Amino acid sequence: MTILKQPPDYSRSLFRPTKVLVEEEAAGYPLTESIIGRLPDAEVVTIKRPSSEELADLSRQFGPRTTLYLARHRGRFLKACPGTAESYRCCLYQILHLALGCNIGCSYCVLQGYLNNPFITQFVNLDDAFAELDRELGRPGIFYRIGTGEFTDSLFMDPLTELAPGLIDYFGRCKSAVLELKTKSVAISGLLDYSGEIGETIVSWSLNAPRICAKEEGHAATIEERLTAAALCRQRGYRIGLHFDPLLDFPGWEDEYRQTVASIFTHLKGDDIIWISIGAFRFMPQVKEILKSNHPQTNITAGEFIRGIDGKQRYFSAIRRRLYRFLVAEIKRYAPDVFIYFCMEDQYLWQDTFGFAPADNQELSHWLDKCCYRYYD
Repeated sequence: MTILKQPPDYSRSLFRPTKVLVEEEAAGYPLTESIIGRLPDAEVVTIKRPSSEELADLSRQFGPRTTLYLARHRGRFLKACPGTAESYRCCLYQILHLALGCNIGCSYCVLQGYLNNPFITQFVNLDDAFAELDRELGRPGIFYRIGTGEFTDSLFMDPLTELAPGLIDYFGRCKSAVLELKTKSVAISGLLDYSGEIGETIVSWSLNAPRICAKEEGHAATIEERLTAAALCRQRGYRIGLHFDPLLDFPGWEDEYRQTVASIFTHLKGDDIIWISIGAFRFMPQVKEILKSNHPQTNITAGEFIRGIDGKQRYFSAIRRRLYRFLVAEIKRYAPDVFIYFCMEDQYLWQDTFGFAPADNQELSHWLDKCCYRYYD
């Protein structure tokens, strides 16, 4: 007897908190009220803005895995991607900083070593964010690629926050920027149900080998589920981005990554994909012990690493070269013209893999801008 797998629920938030902490300054905002309204059974506690010591006490009192923290963001919402040493090419991406944290639970997640707030945090003063965007995007002669998936997953709790439709609407009317939503979830109901013009929105999925997905990516959707969701978004009119980051070196990696690439092109055509980024596993040295503590079952830090110019642990260049050459060749078999680029890699490996290299970060940024012009001009 064949047991049919239940299809994914595209309206299910991967995070369904049982408690909500609301800073006093965040009370009364429309987003605060709408989130609380979608959590009728959650315990809601209003607090004063805590110090770092008080935040640690709150973490012990309220379990971070089951608590959502609603706050008013006081700093800038639009920030440059934290690219590191100039020796590694950065695409000069801009981050729209609307939330902090993620509960998908990938073992390799860099946020483990960067965030000092234990709670998944949603900033609720969206009017301030859009006002900042109005000021910044009004500058003449500048094109922006903007994403929300650097300090969180862009969609993992979108059915709870319902932020995506408002963002799509804003960027649909914007001629000087594109929005990229990056995810490992399939919480795409807000995207599929959106009735307006899609305009400048790219929906991107992080991909990996099936074995890495199963062992290292926590509550993430399967590779097949992600690509099925990508195909649905493409049918709705969104352009699709894909990101192989981090690539990992493990026994049998060739067959595993070959399987993922083949699966991409059973769901999508080359012309459906605006870009594919690739980056090998890398981490700050202090993250190693945190990673081992949070994920004692993993051995991904046990490979052959060297300290890079940016201070991060990276695979030896020979390992990175082998990974890159293989994956690029596999992708090009199916889609010779798709644009592939490296995330934070050096000139030597660009030249070795592709036969060319961007002269600097500005040139790489320009190449990616041209991908957008192709579709949105």
